[in-house]
Amino acid sequence: MKKAFLFYMIVICSVSMSLQAQQDMAAIRAAAETASRGVGNRRAHPDSLDWKKGGDVSLSFSWVDFSNWAAGGENSVSLSAASNLYANYKKDKMIWENYAFLAYGTIKTSDRPNFVKNSDQINIGSRVGYQMSNNWYYTAAMLGKTQFAPGFFKDTIKISDFLAPAYLFLSLGLDYKPSDRFGISFAPAMGKATFVRSSQERILVSAGIPQERIDEGKKSRYEFGGGLVLNMSGNYFENKVSYSSRLELFTNYFDKPQNVDIVWDFQLRIALTRYISAGLRLNMIYFDNQKTLKPVKQEDGTEKMEPIGGAQLQVKRFFEIGLFYGF
Repeated sequence: MKKAFLFYMIVICSVSMSLQAQQDMAAIRAAAETASRGVGNRRAHPDSLDWKKGGDVSLSFSWVDFSNWAAGGENSVSLSAASNLYANYKKDKMIWENYAFLAYGTIKTSDRPNFVKNSDQINIGSRVGYQMSNNWYYTAAMLGKTQFAPGFFKDTIKISDFLAPAYLFLSLGLDYKPSDRFGISFAPAMGKATFVRSSQERILVSAGIPQERIDEGKKSRYEFGGGLVLNMSGNYFENKVSYSSRLELFTNYFDKPQNVDIVWDFQLRIALTRYISAGLRLNMIYFDNQKTLKPVKQEDGTEKMEPIGGAQLQVKRFFEIGLFYGF
């Protein structure tokens, strides 16, 4: 499974980098022409950029209702929203990049009494860098991940919550950033902290908190190692098709360093009209210490959530068609 996943990742990255290289050459030529022309009699200074802000918001809704439908089916209502936000600063040799990805969606079917979530992400990051040479920067970065709302198994067994778990990464390293659309971050010094704002053992076990720490009443785990982050993005066909890809790798120097934690977030958006678009989000996670829970029947007939052996590759796919607004 790991080899197949890594092979798949290499193919995707290779294709994306090939497309990126073509796009970057066009962007460099356009930038050179603009710089040579200047604005009026003034020439643009390469270090004159300060803040650059923007983002997008998408909203999708679906409703399905059946009445005497011979082929069968379930009534359902779903609503989801997502937003990408960024605020980047560049002045002389200093850069400061900030981003946030927020997503939440719910669905209700005829066999469920309540709405349940089908999408829930909070990813927030900040990176400060100082240019050491052309396209290379010394950097310090922070990344946080969690979710908005509780998650349930069969509507009754809570298996996650807000800040349960929450992940915090702090790193020092080098960035290679030849353009706004491509960058690699090397972090030989990276700390990873896992926090769980819950006392329920099944949530603590699912988050990867060691049993000995749970027995001591601890709800956190700290790791130190190294990491690599690869960011790519692109716009094609007059911005009607866009994508972004973020691959994160982390290894713990002191606990099974050969087992690498992997997070891959991929977003593809196709503009159908000015304010309507189709989007695909793909999220893959492999955390060596995180456990996937499954229900196990007890002698008294009740079910208890227990981990499925070792770590599992987690995959989430989300496709939507709805309103989209970029700014």
